[in-house]
Amino acid sequence: MGILSKLFRTDPDSVYKACIKIYEKAKRERPGKNERDYLKLVLLTKPPYDYQHDKVINLLLDKFSTIEALADYIADMSDSYNRDSQKYVWESRERNLKFVPKVKKRNEAFFREFWG
Repeated sequence: MGILSKLFRTDPDSVYKACIKIYEKAKRERPGKNERDYLKLVLLTKPPYDYQHDKVINLLLDKFSTIEALADYIADMSDSYNRDSQKYVWESRERNLKFVPKVKKRNEAFFREFWG
């Protein structure tokens, strides 16, 4: 991995470890939550998945039911070799941020409920 990737934390290994850390911290600090909520928390903290429609989030949560599988997917998609295949997801994120305020409100409500 290039020095810029490591500097800006786009190294897939760093992304994978960050996902696992977020998950483990959430499990420690808020035990007893639904497993899907822990995984959703990880997704909503990792761009470009943070501002996707519920349909996209739910599709990913249905596909990846363990933190290892989800973290591996997020890390793989962050790899510079896969960036072109993720272009549409980044474009969707930008569009949603501009034109779909309910997505941002959904995230805020989820975080408030999860951590509250």
